[in-house]
Amino acid sequence: MNKKISKKWKAGILFFLLIGFLMSMTFIRLPYFAFKPGSVNELSRRIVVSEGRSFEPSGEFHFTTISQDSSINGWEFLEGTFKESVHLIDEDSILGTRNRDENQTFNFELMRVSKSTAVSVALSHLGLEPYKATGVGIASVGGPSEGILTTSDVIVAVNKKEVFTDQDLITEIRGHEPSEIIQLNVEKIDGSDPREISIELGSREDEPSVAFLGIAPQTRIEDNDDLPVQVLVNTGRIGGNSAGLALTLSVLDILTPGELTGGFQIATTGAIDLEGNVGPIGGVEQKTITARKAGMDLFLVPENSLEKAKKHAGEMKVAEVAHLDDALTVLTDLGGNGDSLELPKN
Repeated sequence: MNKKISKKWKAGILFFLLIGFLMSMTFIRLPYFAFKPGSVNELSRRIVVSEGRSFEPSGEFHFTTISQDSSINGWEFLEGTFKESVHLIDEDSILGTRNRDENQTFNFELMRVSKSTAVSVALSHLGLEPYKATGVGIASVGGPSEGILTTSDVIVAVNKKEVFTDQDLITEIRGHEPSEIIQLNVEKIDGSDPREISIELGSREDEPSVAFLGIAPQTRIEDNDDLPVQVLVNTGRIGGNSAGLALTLSVLDILTPGELTGGFQIATTGAIDLEGNVGPIGGVEQKTITARKAGMDLFLVPENSLEKAKKHAGEMKVAEVAHLDDALTVLTDLGGNGDSLELPKN
């Protein structure tokens, strides 16, 4: 009788331990982010040409996302440990000194900058100047300018001659001698408080015969509102900067006649800078799986990501690119018009 009771007690204890284990695995929260395959997002419907002509493409550029779970339990941790399509990263590596809300805001800001950069790169490729230089800002002040100029000032003229870039200012200063007094037209960064000031030039310590203003100049850049086209991009509540290349290509496709995609469905991932360089991103494996499952014909990835992408691409074609020009070459080889993009004549 006692043995039977003992066995029942053991079975009961084991049962409750199992229930406790299952509950702990379900409700425990571990300090990791889980990244999984996400979605592909077509871009043509997200791009609005408010001024100038636009062209509806037959193919489509898509940017890829990953699904991010920022609060995982024990089961999800096990899934990420053994499942190749899930990538676990500890939260300190993701958040750094930011909290979760700050991290979300940071990623939205990355997307905002990415959109602006992508549009600028596309317009520059089409021969337009999306930005214009409007004066010379000041990164630091010293020497003869100390106490007269501040980092909130912008120099717009030297002795009545306009200066638009830092190189313009350097050229003007080099045209004078040490101890000369020059007149500067100055305003605040936002264009307010215009005024004229006088400064006696100093001389460089390493070259005493060369005039020295004592500031670190940097060109003030503003949006050029005089362009024949104006483009807006709406990416909703999606953050990060990995859509940069896709945005650039889609803007080029919509603003120009012909088919940049060659009529195919193209997915891409990769950040882009103002020089058109395509930068690395995370989650290549998850994004490749996403693009493959969505039936994409081609997936463009940043340089040095090709091998990771090919492991999950299946029959989908994958190409790596280091610059916008590389992407246009790949698309031209696919049958698109990447080598002959032009704005319409009228």
